[in-house]
Amino acid sequence: MKRGDFTIILARFAETPAKAYCFSRKLATAVTIVSFVLISGFILSSLHYYQMWKKTSEYDRLRVEVDQLRKENQTFRLAANNLTDQLSALEVVSKKVSILSGLNREGLGGVGGPGNSALASLTTRDLTAQLRQLGVKGRNIESELRQWQDFYTSRSILLAATPAIPPVHGYPSAPFGYRLDPFTNVREFHSGIDISAPRGNKVLATADGLAVFAQSQVGYGRLVVVRHRFGLSTRYGHLSQVAVRVGQRVKKGDIIGYVGSTGRATGPHLHYEVRLNGQAMNPLLFYRENY
Repeated sequence: MKRGDFTIILARFAETPAKAYCFSRKLATAVTIVSFVLISGFILSSLHYYQMWKKTSEYDRLRVEVDQLRKENQTFRLAANNLTDQLSALEVVSKKVSILSGLNREGLGGVGGPGNSALASLTTRDLTAQLRQLGVKGRNIESELRQWQDFYTSRSILLAATPAIPPVHGYPSAPFGYRLDPFTNVREFHSGIDISAPRGNKVLATADGLAVFAQSQVGYGRLVVVRHRFGLSTRYGHLSQVAVRVGQRVKKGDIIGYVGSTGRATGPHLHYEVRLNGQAMNPLLFYRENY
């Protein structure tokens, strides 16, 4: 064995002869270098593999997030498109109703927005701003619709309480105002109109209200008085029969009695009055144009 060589002695048991292995310094150096290179290569390969695995995992995670964001963005765009279409359709209805109703739309927000192609080029931030703007317009339309609701509710109540239909099918036989009394031939004020009709014809309530009188009264014969809203009331005189009772609520068009000639009458007809806060008014002023 040369000086500087390495010797490795292996012994298993005391009775077993030991084995000696000699290595030259060059061989030992070469083995050390090769081992270092292999170990270093393994470590570097492991680090590289770990980094690649980490990047791949991150890439997969980002890809899932991107797909999710893409789906959410698509849903977002569809929601924006649908909201724009709905608001546009609502705006059309809004304009038509406002024209028909005569409501003043001045100062109320309109509705508009980009089309689908324009929305497709918007970023999520732009879409958020667009949806916020559409939300404001939607609230404006909601406020406008509430005005319509209040308007039509009030109008419906007013129309229901207005004596706007003829109380009986017949022909006018005496007008409202001054006339010659058929019994005395003296000029007197006639507080209603007389409508000639066959005995027994139906007499209808001309507006919604409450029956407050339903019995005979001097001059009127059998009389029904209906009290309406806004200070209005109607009277139906000379009835042959009364079809309502005091305290009964009636709707426009309900039967309240039948034509007769009771009281101070020369023949079967209906004496019909409209009063505003107790003051007699010309009933024809309340008739709608289609009557």
